[in-house]
Amino acid sequence: MICHTRTALLAGLSLSVLATPALAQSAPAAAPQAVDNGPDAAIVVTAQRRVEKVTEVPISITVADAGQLERQQVNTVNDLNRIAPSLEIQSAPGQNTGGGGAIRGIGTQTFSAGAVASVGVVVDQVSQGNANISDLFDVARIEVLKGPQGTLFGLTTSAGVINITTNKPEFDKVSVRVRSELSAAGFAGSKSGNQILQGVANVPIASNAAIRVAAYGNMRQGPDYNLTTGQYDKNETMGGRARLLWEPTDKLTVNLIGDYTDTRTTNGGNFFTFVKSSGPGILPLPTPFPIPDNVTANLASCGVTAGEGNRNYCTSEQYTDRIKTGGASLQLDYQFAPFTLTSITAYRSTHEKGYGAASNVFRADPLELQVHNSPVDRPIDLFTQEVRLSSPANQTVEYTLGGFYSRQVMTRTPETVSVAIHPAPGVYIPAFSSTVNAYRVVDESIAAFGQMTIHAGDKLRLIAGGRYTDDVLSLGMQNAAGTALDSYTRLHVGKVSWKGGLQYDIDPRTMAYATVARGFKGGQIATPSGAVPYVVLPEVPTSYEVGFKTTLLRSWVLDANLFYQKIENFQAQQCTVDKNAVISCVQTNINGVKSRGAEINLFGKVTRNLSLNTGFIYAKATYPKGFIGTDGSDIGNTQLAYAPKYKFTVSGEYAHDLGENLKGFLAADAVWKSRIRYEANSVADTTFRPHWTVGGRIGVRTADERFTLAVFARNLFNVNEPSLYQSSFPYGGAANIGAIYGPQSFRTVGLSLDGKF
Repeated sequence: MICHTRTALLAGLSLSVLATPALAQSAPAAAPQAVDNGPDAAIVVTAQRRVEKVTEVPISITVADAGQLERQQVNTVNDLNRIAPSLEIQSAPGQNTGGGGAIRGIGTQTFSAGAVASVGVVVDQVSQGNANISDLFDVARIEVLKGPQGTLFGLTTSAGVINITTNKPEFDKVSVRVRSELSAAGFAGSKSGNQILQGVANVPIASNAAIRVAAYGNMRQGPDYNLTTGQYDKNETMGGRARLLWEPTDKLTVNLIGDYTDTRTTNGGNFFTFVKSSGPGILPLPTPFPIPDNVTANLASCGVTAGEGNRNYCTSEQYTDRIKTGGASLQLDYQFAPFTLTSITAYRSTHEKGYGAASNVFRADPLELQVHNSPVDRPIDLFTQEVRLSSPANQTVEYTLGGFYSRQVMTRTPETVSVAIHPAPGVYIPAFSSTVNAYRVVDESIAAFGQMTIHAGDKLRLIAGGRYTDDVLSLGMQNAAGTALDSYTRLHVGKVSWKGGLQYDIDPRTMAYATVARGFKGGQIATPSGAVPYVVLPEVPTSYEVGFKTTLLRSWVLDANLFYQKIENFQAQQCTVDKNAVISCVQTNINGVKSRGAEINLFGKVTRNLSLNTGFIYAKATYPKGFIGTDGSDIGNTQLAYAPKYKFTVSGEYAHDLGENLKGFLAADAVWKSRIRYEANSVADTTFRPHWTVGGRIGVRTADERFTLAVFARNLFNVNEPSLYQSSFPYGGAANIGAIYGPQSFRTVGLSLDGKF
């Protein structure tokens, strides 16, 4: 009943939008893409749901075009860490809700099934929700928008947006492109293997229609290595995208897009390995006879030595997890002078089934303590409908009005965690088990929004916008037999988010702005094992920002800003090891979390042969005064987990003619981060030191850029920055520590080839 009522409301809203009188013609947001690579090419973005020059948008934005993404080998969402100083991506499996992004230290890291992201991932104007893409291919541009973007982008954008635009089909030519990046464990010091193959074909089917098909495979071996079998873990992804662009009239544009991805992972993939062990100890479980547990000796018996960078484990178990993700969207842009009406209808789904990352928590057969989780079956379905009306650009009053509806359904079958004592080979004594019964989470929202810019003079513009969101989150949990609802929890919230500000043109190349915004992120319903589900309240940030943008050296953009943000009911997760030696994560609200600091970014072409993108951020993101950490210590006013206080990024490429038909090029990129903590406590051993991560490419390409050959290196100095640390792994506080490492944590060296036909 709610679904039908809200759909009717949205239809009514779209009719009212059509009836809005003209106050002041902009191109639909998907229309242009900057294809001029010359030094004077303007960088365009769609940060305000219309195509604009980046220097004219009063939002702090870091932009990476296709050239930068390819030279930095940004192939997955996790790789986006390297393109923007303000952005961090948490890649721990099962925890990266909605992509796992954090901007200026603020993000959502949680295992809660009902959670949504603080940093939204939007692909071709479609919100990905919790069914987001993982691999990036055939991408034209990525924009990182900082601060609350709820006015135009919705309720999963309280900290910012990762706005991704793929390449559109072209009407005037048939083209094919094939590119690859090939590496193997042991080759030139490479610590793991990765083979990436991508193919793109563009085919016109009429003078006003074309289709673009892109397919890819991403086959990775490692970095985790099973000493028992002598094999690297496999992470294999195959997928593709098809996009039809049709302009049946000079007023109507049709974009039909579909994508699909299939990922298979063996033995948990990038999961915990031991980086510190205590040696002798006593199992904390209540057993008739306490069992001595020498963690160090047990690990050594199968060849594992705990230490920084250890990615070895030892188990005879073999198991596989599979995740299928895909979706389709239909975007219609209709121009009826002087307006543009846009409708975007989208469906997305993801389904994880099999033995996930935590199926065998320790992956160490000799340990006296064994913890296993049962297979998972976790489908997510997301339907969204958006309608927007955009006024003309460059008028006294420019505005966008619209409505948005979404319905996300997440279902889980019963999941059990089991703890056993393993005192001798072949002997397993059950010690504890707990089951979370099957449940279904439905998150349904409807919103009306609008934003306008008033040209108060030749140089001054005023900004005002608002959004009203009505959000209903409900959880139904079945009984142990799975036949009836055992409990029902519901959270209904109506909330206004808004934005106001001004911008001023200092000169034709320089603009300054000041804004204040109130964001909104929906609540969660946490489902703790063996306990009653409970509500985590919505997150409401208020953000202040001042900044300026200017163009240097013809087309090099400088973007600088100061920011302050305070969050009401910040949604946090705190993980500890409970009395049964099970990692237990609690979702909670924290009032008074703040993020404040300054950022500077420079991006674009310095000259025709030199591209340079660099940035630096100081982001003091802190717990409130007097906040008590998971170890009982006062960590108030200290830096949030997963949030480096300082971060510097730089990426560039210089090309030089090697005769009439060839060009040589040298590309380099580097990231520096200050110390990062991974737990909400004072344990020094679960922090990672300040460090550099450096990579680059050297190669040749033909003068017409049709063919490219290069040698590349990522993380050249093999700096083992983890995705996650966990103390008390398996128990003992700081005495035993586990880490999750990803492919970014180790050196990769390989060969890349690119051909355009």
